[in-house]
Formats: sequence, structure tokens, C-alpha cells
Amino acid sequence: MRILFLGFLLLSPVVSGQSDSVTYFQLKVPVDHSDPTSGFTTIHYESGAPFSAHKPTVFVIADAQQFYVRKGAISQLQNSLFDSTFNVIGIIGRNNNSDLKNRVTDASGTINWPEAGKIFSWQQYVNDIEAVRKHLLGERGKVSLYGQSGGGLLVHQYLSHYGRFVHRAFTGASVDYSFDSESGINHDRFWQETCERDSTFATRFSLLMQRNLVPRELAAMLFQRQNFFVQTDSLFSGRNKLLDHLLMNDTAAINDYKSKYQVRDILSFIDSPDGVPVKVRLFEFILPLLKDLKIEANKLQPDLENLYFSCLPLISAYNENLIEPVMTDHRPLHLAETEVFVLSGRWDHTADYRSQIALASTYRNHYLFMADDNHTFTSLKSNGLYNKMLITFLKYGIEDIRFRDFMKSCEPFRWKEGAGSCSGR
Repeated sequence: MRILFLGFLLLSPVVSGQSDSVTYFQLKVPVDHSDPTSGFTTIHYESGAPFSAHKPTVFVIADAQQFYVRKGAISQLQNSLFDSTFNVIGIIGRNNNSDLKNRVTDASGTINWPEAGKIFSWQQYVNDIEAVRKHLLGERGKVSLYGQSGGGLLVHQYLSHYGRFVHRAFTGASVDYSFDSESGINHDRFWQETCERDSTFATRFSLLMQRNLVPRELAAMLFQRQNFFVQTDSLFSGRNKLLDHLLMNDTAAINDYKSKYQVRDILSFIDSPDGVPVKVRLFEFILPLLKDLKIEANKLQPDLENLYFSCLPLISAYNENLIEPVMTDHRPLHLAETEVFVLSGRWDHTADYRSQIALASTYRNHYLFMADDNHTFTSLKSNGLYNKMLITFLKYGIEDIRFRDFMKSCEPFRWKEGAGSCSGR
């Protein structure tokens, strides 16, 4: 994420490939692409259908905290998100590798966070993707990329090193807080939006903290997770209802929220060895914001605080100068010839629409669509436009009349300031 690029030695990886079937493959890559003596690990990739050299190839990119790209899932992704005219390749990240998790965990279960921060860093994922590209398409073969949220950021991070090998890239709600940091943007609008509609919310939240009824970490997580389970037009009432139950210390209701919002499952996972790569990725998200981040006793910022509490071990290691994370260098993106579609949601609680404007503007050949929608693009998907938008762009590119004509049909779903909201916000 990016204000300063510290330089990362990108060595050509020594790779070897092996097939488990006609669609599922494994590839040997360095544990640390910058260190030839680090040894090797194995990553996997899966094709949605048997690979054809006559079709354009699209890589579906997921980062360590996304789990929809997994063995057996790519055929369904090809059918639901793309179509049969593409080779759709899902790269199953190194966060699935037990050998790497064991490498950073000692016999007592203690995590070596500096080592974890190195071998699960975004640079390793970027070079794993590059290894798959070379193996499938050859030294100069071109690919297109798709990613959403953290996977979208990983697409842009790949482009910052290997953009010359990318024909087109489509990202939705790409999380890159370096733009927020540079612009003074606070993407977490929870407190402002809620208190503007109900002046008593701040007083009631202060009372909750004074009574020490629930851990602050749990409160932040519940309000943050609520965004994924409550429709945008019901969020305000949902927040008030949740706060009331917390104030009443209604154990049954709180337990119901934990189950409904998958809080128990997430906490169990993230505190296990499987959660180590996730914490590394979340730390990479929040890193640009740390210098200005303040957790105020009587003000709640659920998205920021949930990020912060989730990766505390890495923040501590960073503060002790035990790790030196590398920021994304955006400068190469200005020179990239890649056509880039940046899809943003005006009401996204995670990837602020203003930072998405800045992201799109880093590319010469970009197309920005500001949807009147949320982080998961509920409205676009429910109207069948999300995958059509993706397919049309990847097939034709931003200058083709077929793409331009299709985008005209999406105009009712484009956000325009002062024009109301089709999302019902």
C-alpha cells in the first residue's frame, strides 16, 4: 500500500508443474522469491474447463482473506461469473499451505510474526501469480485479471510489477488505503452517518463503554459484520437495535448476533494457524493508516477497529522494527498500457468511492463506473449486470462500441450526486 517503495528483489522463480487432473494443477515455487536459499513450496491452480490455447486466459485473483477460489470451485465460477469463451484460472494461494504455516510456528504454537510477514507478504503472492502465468502462457504470454476487494488490491499490486503482461484487468471495490492516507479520507463513515441521524447514539455508545458490558473488540466486530448481512436501507435501524441489545446485555440476542454474523467462526479461524496469513494481509491493509489511526474511547469506527484488533501481533512487530513491510509503488501504473476497469460502490463501507477515483486515475487506459451500490454490489448482481459488465469488458475493451453500448444500459445503476439512490439508501 504505498507511499514509499522499499525495493523488492524479484528473481525469476524456479518452477516445475504437475497435474492432478485435466483441470487441477500444482506448481513448485520458492518459499521466498527474494531468497534462492529459502527452499520451495507448492501452490495450486485450477481451470474452470480444460485449457485451450485458442482462448483468452483470465486469472481469478483472491488474497489470503478470501476463500472463494478453492479446489473444485472454479468450474462453477466459470459458469456463474464468466462464460465458455475464456480460460478461467483460479490461483489457490499459498495461505492454504500447511508447510508454510508450520514453518512460522514453533513446537509451543508461538508464531514467528516477522517470518510470517515475509513469506505471506503480497510480494510472494504476486510472484506466485507470475510463476503460474509463465508456466501456462510462456515468458511473454499475456493474461487478463479479475479480483474484488482484497483480491482487487492484489491485482493492482501485480500490475505494479508485471503490468506489461496484462491485457485487461477488472477490479471491484479494491481496498487500497494508501489513497485514503494521502488524501486524508476516512472510509469508515459509520460514526458520522449514524450520529447524524440519531444524536442519542453517541451517548448510548459511551454508556456501553462506561459499563464495560462487552469487549470493545466484540462491539467493533459485530457492527462491522452487520454491513454484510443487513440491507443498506435497513442498516440504521439495525445498528440501533444492535446497540440496544448490547446495552441490555441481552446474552441470548448477542449470541444470536454472533451466530448470524459468523463471529464465532471467524474468531475461531483467525486465532488458529490458518489465520496467520489472514492477519498478515489485514496488516497490509491497515499499514498506511497506522500513523494517523486513533481509537477514541467514546467514538466507534467498526471497520478500522476490526482491522486493527485483527492484526495486533503484526502491528506490535512493526512498532518494534521487527518487520519492514514494502509499500506498493504506484508509479509504474501510470505507464501501464493495460486496460483497467475500476468498479466502485458509492455506499461501500470499506473501499471509499473517493479513493477509487484516485485509483482509477493512476491508469492511462481506465474506465471507472461508480455504482449506486455497496461493497458487494448487491444491486448490480441482483439485476444480472455484474457478470455481464465483467464479460463485456474482458471481451471487447473500453474503446469498443459493443462495450460502450452495453455500458449505456447500466446508466440507471450509476451513482450521480444529487440524483437519488437506486440502492434505497
